[in-house]
Parts: sequence; C-alpha cells; structure tokens
Amino acid sequence: MKLALHITNCDYLSDYLDMGVEMFIVAGEYGTYTTEHFSLAEIAALTKRVKHLYVMVNGLYDEHELEGLFAHIDALAELSVEGIIFQDFGVLEYVREKGYHFDMMYNPETLNTNPNTLNTLATTGVTSAFVANVIPLTEQLDIKHHTNIPLVLQIAGVQYMMSSKRALISNYQEASGQELSHIPGVLTIKPQGLDFTCYAYEDSRGTTIYSKTRLMMLDLLKQVRDFDYLYIETLFMSPSEAIETVHAYSDTLAHLDDLLYGKYVKEYEQLLHQLNIPMDRGFIDEATIYHLEDVKRRDASERNQ
Repeated sequence: MKLALHITNCDYLSDYLDMGVEMFIVAGEYGTYTTEHFSLAEIAALTKRVKHLYVMVNGLYDEHELEGLFAHIDALAELSVEGIIFQDFGVLEYVREKGYHFDMMYNPETLNTNPNTLNTLATTGVTSAFVANVIPLTEQLDIKHHTNIPLVLQIAGVQYMMSSKRALISNYQEASGQELSHIPGVLTIKPQGLDFTCYAYEDSRGTTIYSKTRLMMLDLLKQVRDFDYLYIETLFMSPSEAIETVHAYSDTLAHLDDLLYGKYVKEYEQLLHQLNIPMDRGFIDEATIYHLEDVKRRDASERNQ
C-alpha cells in the first residue's frame, strides 16, 4: 500500500518525497481532466527527482490528433517515465505495437466497476488500473479481492462527475449573452434541484465537472489497506491545502498498526476540517442498482410514498 499523488505544480515536491509519496502523476500535453499540463521538458526534469512518475495520456482522441499523440508517446518513451494513465485503447495498441515498456494504467473514470472486466483487460496489455469512485466501498473492496493486477483507489480530493467534448461554459455564455464571473476556465455551479456545488472546468478538450466537496477516507485506511495505491487528487487545492492533506494521510498511514491510530485519525480529521473545505464520503456508502427489476421496484416504491 503506497501513496499516489496527482500534482499540478512542484511547490512541495521535496516535502511529498519526505512524506513517503511514491507515485507521482502529472498531465502532459495530451492529458485531460486537469487544470495544469506539464511540458516534455518539465516531465524530463521531474524524472530526475521522482522514481515512479506516471503521465496522463487519458483523453478520448480524434483521428486528426493521432499523429501528434503518437509523437508525444514516442517522446515519453525516451524519458524515465514509469507509466501512462490512459482510457483510449488506441493509446494501448500503439504502445504495444512499438514495444514500449510502460505500466499501462487504465482509468476510464467511472467504468471500472467489476473484477471480471479488469481481469479480461489484463490479458490485452492493461497492467494496472484505477477503481471507479462512484460505487460503494464494499464493491471497491470486492474488485480488489478478485482482480489480478495492481489497483489504485482514490481516498481524498475532489471527485470526477462527468465530462463532455463540448465547450459548455463558452456555449452557455454565447447563448445567454451573460458573461460569467469565474477564474479562467473554471466555474462553480450548483445543479438545479441538488444541494451540492461543483467545479466546471473548460479547456481546449472540452468541459469536465468535479465535486466541490473533497472525499474524506482518513478513518477508513485500515479497511482499504489491501489496495496497491491510495490516490490523493489535488485538483482545485491550494498548495497549503494539498500539503496539509498529504501530511494527514501520510502520517496516519505510518501509524496504521499502532495503538494510537485512532488518535491520529481524530486529530488529523480536526485539522483538515479547520481548512473550512467541504468534505464528504462521496459514493462509498451509496447502494448500486444493477438489475432492471431492482430499478422498477425502486421506482414503484418511490411513486407509492
């Protein structure tokens, strides 16, 4: 069980290394679902400081992008990059054709919801994967216990909600004639009829929606200790929030088997809440309905209430 961290800047890189973070994730030119991108020169510099560096090549790519995409992968192969995080199987096929030896980490955001799919994909060249964070913890644990490749579980940070290749913010502004007040590319929205707010992020690849609340699993670390990597998402975190969050999880993990584990959990939960950042359990306590008959029964029950 090791800590994995998505970094959007290198402000506290030395501190993260001292805290025991082992996997560092950055987005390159072709990364998506992120507010920051690292150039090849910046990635090359990071490889000299970080042993286990993974680069996000995680978009769904159109035909006209392939030449540049493949050149980007060729460039990564010349660096000491350990892995590529992807969802487009064209990326996997190109890496296989070229014989590159990346750890091919499959992350389609919401789709890795069962062990059978992952075990099948392992025969095609997928060597590790993220578990979907939109399913209950019991199902995430079941996937881990029945999957044959290393798995990553998100334990902290904002959570992915949805994405579109359309420029939704710009399109809304154009259609409504309203100039929305927001930092470049990022908008805070409140879905109609719901009681939570979200971040809407737009760039040249489209629009992505993230929860504004941060996932909090500090007190569940013993339950998820079988996962190979525990992932902290730092998108939309200030540098100070990011370092406090990583420190809380790193120090608590270091005392996982101590008698004082509960004390560390309580103290660090209080510390994180003092940041005045909204936190919740995400989807880990939610029930998942798979079968049509179950959906019909639920809908009938709701109509009769």
